[in-house]
Amino acid sequence: MKGQFSPLAETCRQALAEIEVDPLELTPVTAAHVRTCHACAETRVAWLAQEETQAQAPAGYFERLPDRILSKLPVRTRSRRPHFALWAMAAAVLLAVGVGGFWAGRANRAPMVEATLAPATVETHDTLPDTPFLEGEEDYVQLPNLSPEEAHALIERVRSQDSRP
Repeated sequence: MKGQFSPLAETCRQALAEIEVDPLELTPVTAAHVRTCHACAETRVAWLAQEETQAQAPAGYFERLPDRILSKLPVRTRSRRPHFALWAMAAAVLLAVGVGGFWAGRANRAPMVEATLAPATVETHDTLPDTPFLEGEEDYVQLPNLSPEEAHALIERVRSQDSRP
């Protein structure tokens, strides 16, 4: 018996037939049945939702609704430049701050002090040698890279140069 609907009771069949005719005006027997039977009550609600009655909005109600709402709102006139005064005040404040900051910076500037060079009394160019390093000093830099025999030969050569008058 799966897939088949169970047969309706005779009272439900009579209530549904009466609900189809007029869901608003029910006989007392059908009204009592609808209060006890949930399926019939739901069916009546569905029929009432589909029913077009005169209690609903009149024709053209929703088409004219925006115009009626706009007519009830207060009319506000807008000037062409409502924020002109605000912009003018903001520009004046920025100008005053900029000019004031400029003049405050100039007024609080520390005086410039120029350093002067004292004249040199002794010419050091004549007293210093042309080469500040001794001859053969670059040989010492290569000492870690040499083999022990080469390092010993280099040290002997430097000693011989130092012993010369």
